Amino acid sequence: MKVVIAFRMPRRGIEILRSAGFEVEVFSDRRAPRSWILEHIEDADALVVSPIVPVDREIVERGKRLRIVALFGSGYENIDIDACNSRGVCVARVADYIDEAAAELALALALAHLRRVVQGDRVVRAGEWRGFVPRELLGRSIRSVVVGIVGLGKLGTHVAKLFRALGARVVYWSRRRKPLVELALGIEYAPLDTVLRESDVVVLCVAGSRETERLIDREKLRLLKDGALLINVSRGVVVDEEALIEELRSGRIYAALDVYREEPLPPNHELTRLSNTILTPHIGGYTLEAMVSTAIDVAEMVVKYLRDGVLEKGEPLNEACRTR
Repeated sequence: MKVVIAFRMPRRGIEILRSAGFEVEVFSDRRAPRSWILEHIEDADALVVSPIVPVDREIVERGKRLRIVALFGSGYENIDIDACNSRGVCVARVADYIDEAAAELALALALAHLRRVVQGDRVVRAGEWRGFVPRELLGRSIRSVVVGIVGLGKLGTHVAKLFRALGARVVYWSRRRKPLVELALGIEYAPLDTVLRESDVVVLCVAGSRETERLIDREKLRLLKDGALLINVSRGVVVDEEALIEELRSGRIYAALDVYREEPLPPNHELTRLSNTILTPHIGGYTLEAMVSTAIDVAEMVVKYLRDGVLEKGEPLNEACRTR
């Protein structure tokens, strides 16, 4: 059996697949071009992709032996789920470790803002620290703030755990209320508008989709309280970026962003010229531990599914992932 990996996956996962006796074809860079996938997919039993590798209907139909598309990560808007359903191809993801790492980044961004880490770094480098600490570097304790989480899937749940562990009050909105998680973590549900109005820190954790595109639009941004911090570790499309830039220009709010509508963010983009932003290059899930652990679980999931028709370690994303 043959497995095609359309990005540079950590070596440990590749070793597991090869030791299981599979033929493995690996693209050696960040993202395989569509032409490369089409060239190698025809006799493949499994295709492994990251969330930035598009899998369209032509790719799915070209893969005449294809049984599973394994997603290394959380977002699956890059995959034509309907095409996979029509061909009986299972789509499954492994994202737990990546979601944990992204939650850690959300916490890091919040702390960097609340404790004025970036501003403090600028003061020291500019030689402006002379005696007393400047008053504008007076920070806030995380115990004193309300953290609002938009989207309580796996990522949002990890975010809630971390902030609650440090003593923050956490409120959340999600398309489905989750009473058991509320009880287990000691968090509160509220309508989206209430979460935005009441929170000092808002963390966006919803998946990118047609339903969530521009979920945080101009109207929603205006609900944020003065001085609030908006953190986005989900997908850039969730926010109306132009409206966000307008609010940031006014100086009324702050933003800490790891994702953008266009990636990489173009040089001299307006966001890079605003001092009330913290910007990172989509590194949310990018830790050594997350990459290696996810590679191992993806490989073991593929092996088990191709050999036994049983999906283990992965989350099914379509009805084709039934036990054979």
